[in-house]
Amino acid sequence: MCDIKSLLACRRQVKELEAQIASLTQTNEALKKQLTPPEPPAIKGVISASEVRALYAQLFPEDMDKLFISDINYEITAISEIRRFIDWDNIDTLTYVPEILDCDDFALALAGSFAKCPGWSGFPVSFIWGDLYNGHAFATCVAWRSFEDRTPAVYFIEPQNDHELARETVAEMKLWLLPMSRIK
Repeated sequence: MCDIKSLLACRRQVKELEAQIASLTQTNEALKKQLTPPEPPAIKGVISASEVRALYAQLFPEDMDKLFISDINYEITAISEIRRFIDWDNIDTLTYVPEILDCDDFALALAGSFAKCPGWSGFPVSFIWGDLYNGHAFATCVAWRSFEDRTPAVYFIEPQNDHELARETVAEMKLWLLPMSRIK
């Protein structure tokens, strides 16, 4: 036979366990949101390697021997969609450590985030090395300016803070390396 004291103690434990379950469920949902990439763009097109090459040739005409394109075609979407993925990605939260976790590691990690996510790996997003700031690596991509203006353009992203670099910032840069590939 149960006494009242034991019954009250059991109810208290049940309430505590229910609160823990609710907290863990909330944590689980937050982690799932953080680890699950955003839905891939619903609106996208195709851009050829030669079109990608031509866009970079406008910026780096003397350095096109440094651009390595591994695929015939890529997917393309609006820059707002690329930004949506970058906003989800957490590479910019890593702590910079000179010579260990520095610009090239951030740039490779951001490009790798796109490459490892189905639905996002087909876009021309990569890392670029150049003599900006006496040698710097950052991310680059080709995307439409918007869904309304489907003119492809080259964009540059600083993966350490997710900010875009103005084209004028890289206009005089000497290109060292720009590998462009995608997961099939």
